[in-house]
Amino acid sequence: MVDSRVTMDRAEEVLERIRSRTTPRAIKAHRRRVVGFFRRLKYAFFAVLGVALAGGLIGSFVTPLGIWGFFLMLVAMAIVFFGILGWPQAPEPTPQQMAKSELPLLPSQTERWLEAQRPALPAPAQRLADAIGIKLEAIGPQLAQIDPREPAAFEFRKLMAEELPELVEGYKRVPEGMRRAERNGSSPDRQLVEGLQVVDEELARLSEQIVSGDLNKLATQGRYLELKYRGEDGEAR
Repeated sequence: MVDSRVTMDRAEEVLERIRSRTTPRAIKAHRRRVVGFFRRLKYAFFAVLGVALAGGLIGSFVTPLGIWGFFLMLVAMAIVFFGILGWPQAPEPTPQQMAKSELPLLPSQTERWLEAQRPALPAPAQRLADAIGIKLEAIGPQLAQIDPREPAAFEFRKLMAEELPELVEGYKRVPEGMRRAERNGSSPDRQLVEGLQVVDEELARLSEQIVSGDLNKLATQGRYLELKYRGEDGEAR
């Protein structure tokens, strides 16, 4: 007899996966793929136009193309068009590349890497991955303004390039049939969700820490300018 609880859990997971396809993160990923396709289509069109222009110039000023020359030009146009259109997109960054990347680029690279891992995650973990991705978008401009040697920058790199990949890759190494199995009061699915919650909270804390540092610098600079140009009595010099 089929366990009704297991059936309900699997039905809920299917529903969550269907909902997840319409989240802002999924829509953004789909839009990025569409934009990438049309960008390649534009490049392919201009490349074909360039081949046609080169063939026309050769036929007009160098030597007549003839039937075979015209045929070869058509073949070249087809090769260029379909070659550019089918050119593979840039591969997803690896944790090793993320660890060596410049700090301002790390949020976007981590976001792309996490998006690629999303299909292998259970539905609750997918929602947390979406939340982490949103925070990474927000923290990117902040990281571009801080010194990579600051403690917050070091903590962010370690969290994103080491601890997060270790958590996700460790989960993916567990056989799929054992990910729901309870052991010592927990399961790999639950441990993954709890770990992503910690990452999400730590990312929010680091973002607040960076913003707080910027606000302190701004207040210090404002006070310095006030003392320099107004003096202690508040009157302009």
